[in-house]
Order: sequence, then structure tokens, then C-alpha cells
Amino acid sequence: MDLTRENIRNLTNLWSLAGRANGQFYSNDDYAISTVAASEWPNKLWFHRPPSRKKLEEILDRTNIAGFTIPVWQTNVTEKLLLSQNFILKNELTGMSIQLKDNHYHTSELSFQKVTDTGTAALWSNLFLKAFGYCISPETVVLTMNRVDYLIGYQGSQSIGTAVLFRDTPNLAGIHSIGVVPDHRRKGYAADLLNHVLNLAKQQGAIYATLQASQMAKGLYLKTGFREDFLLKNFVKQ
Repeated sequence: MDLTRENIRNLTNLWSLAGRANGQFYSNDDYAISTVAASEWPNKLWFHRPPSRKKLEEILDRTNIAGFTIPVWQTNVTEKLLLSQNFILKNELTGMSIQLKDNHYHTSELSFQKVTDTGTAALWSNLFLKAFGYCISPETVVLTMNRVDYLIGYQGSQSIGTAVLFRDTPNLAGIHSIGVVPDHRRKGYAADLLNHVLNLAKQQGAIYATLQASQMAKGLYLKTGFREDFLLKNFVKQ
């Protein structure tokens, strides 16, 4: 299995699902756009193949790119073109993967709740905002929770963080949005969130798991057994 390809496919399918469910989604042979109004996610434009300068200019001329992020994972050709069009690098993520082990991934501190209604969707969205600093609307969560496992972690009665499990093919689980709110960081809860999602993925029949890691979180994933597969760079318009 090409885990780089599967990682990107899982990620873009999640973006696409959100736009179809609660916003707008468009795709052709060259690129795709997924956006949700009054939300900071997904709001992505991504390329199915590296564009020429002319094609990129045509896309930008017909698209209101304000508030959009353009992720790049192919070659540095697209990166150079974006920089020439006054885009700047927003952040870099590392695409990572793991083959799930037969044994149980240890979780010691937390209990977990799956989002199933508007109340838990609102709580999940609020926790996500505190953990990551931007918004995924509760409406998007509600409209996609039949396809996506949105999870809330608790320490006792206190909600402390979020996680997402998205399986769009039987053998692979995409892990997203592992986040702990600021007041509860540096207590090992991110590892508990991650291990719970890995156990859930195994229970659902997945063989591999993928994610995209920030520099700050990459050490946890490497310690858990994930390997580094590719670099994803996110660009925004100046």
C-alpha cells in the first residue's frame, strides 16, 4: 500500500466531505475547492497535478482566494509558483503512517465520548477552538458525524481535548485533530487521545493509520511508532 497516497487521499476526502455536507465543493481534472461559510475549516484549494503558471493564474483569476489555504505535497514547482503570486508559507506538517500492532495501545488517564448530537458537537467545536486556535463549525460536525468519529476526551468530569477518526477505506484510518486545551497540556493526555484512536481504528478493522503532524507533536508520534513519509506545506495569500 502506498501510504503517502492513502494519507493524502484520506485528508482530501475529509475536506471534500465537509464542503459537500455544509458548504461548497468543486473539483475538476486540475484542482479542487472545499469551503464552509462562517468557518475557518476546511477552506482549502488543492491541486490534483502541479499547475503551469498560466493555469495557476487562471484559477486565481476566477476564485476568491481570501481565507483559503493551499496545501502542497507534490514538487517544489508548485511552491515556487505560489511564492511568485505573493503567497507565503503558513506552516509545514509531516505526513506520517503506522502499521497497527496486535497489542493494545495503553490509555491510562482519560475516558472518551463520541459526538452524537448537537450538544456534544458544540462542545467538541469549542474544545477544538481552544486547542487549535481556529474554528470548525458545530454544524459541520453534526452534518458529518455519520461518517466521521468526533471524540471528546475527559479527565474525570472535565473535558480536555479532541480527536477525529476518519475511515474512508476499510484498511486505513485517518487520524486528525488530536488536541488538548491549554489548561491541561503537559500531562500526557495527547498520548492518551492518540492511543484511544489507534485502539478504535483497530477495533474497526483498520490495518494502517495516517496523520499529519506539526513539529511540536511529531516527537509523540515517532515515539508511538509512526514513520515520516512526506512533507505538506500550507500557503496563504499575503
